[in-house]
Amino acid sequence: MTTQLGNINLFVRDVERAAHFYVDVLGLIVDEQRSEPPGFVLLKAGTATVTLQDSTAPEAAFGRTENIELGFLTDDVGAIRERFVARNLPVEDIQQMGWGSGFNASDLDGHRLTVYRMNDWPEGDSAK
Repeated sequence: MTTQLGNINLFVRDVERAAHFYVDVLGLIVDEQRSEPPGFVLLKAGTATVTLQDSTAPEAAFGRTENIELGFLTDDVGAIRERFVARNLPVEDIQQMGWGSGFNASDLDGHRLTVYRMNDWPEGDSAK
């Protein structure tokens, strides 16, 4: 049996505005066939998806949470950070760590984000 993360559902105040953020800033792709605006938009994020759902939907739980952070793997941390800066969005400096580099930020609804790039693993390393 295998299990993998398939989707993250985020409740947002404005689905269209949030979708523009995730497409324009983070480069996610709208799945037109599976989206049903204005109720929700499904975004392709590599092998997983992110659903942006209207926070006024029945049983929606909306509010700032400090115990969840969405991590987005990219090959160009600096370019993504510049997109935050160009839109005057709050963003932290890029941190260099032993495993790679990245920065922390928030989306328009206050969901915590981290954008990172892993260092290349040596060829033949089983941790790849």
